[in-house]
Amino acid sequence: MSSEPSDIESNLMALLKSKLGVEQTLSPATGLIGDLGLESIQVIEFLCEVEDHFDLAIDEDSLADVHTIADLARVVTRLRAD
Repeated sequence: MSSEPSDIESNLMALLKSKLGVEQTLSPATGLIGDLGLESIQVIEFLCEVEDHFDLAIDEDSLADVHTIADLARVVTRLRAD
């Protein structure tokens, strides 16, 4: 599995579509809550899927500035590099 941010973004978009049934067109700039209208429980479920998929733990502090798919990809990239 690649660690390139664009590959991680692609993986995140695929997870959103497959695990949460998101049907709209996604891009790195898509907002998880603002654009997709995800409920807080859906965001938590998605983050659990992300943690399982990438085999990492995302701490609360890392999520403070996550609003878009690209933001989350940066967090995943940073955590995978640590």
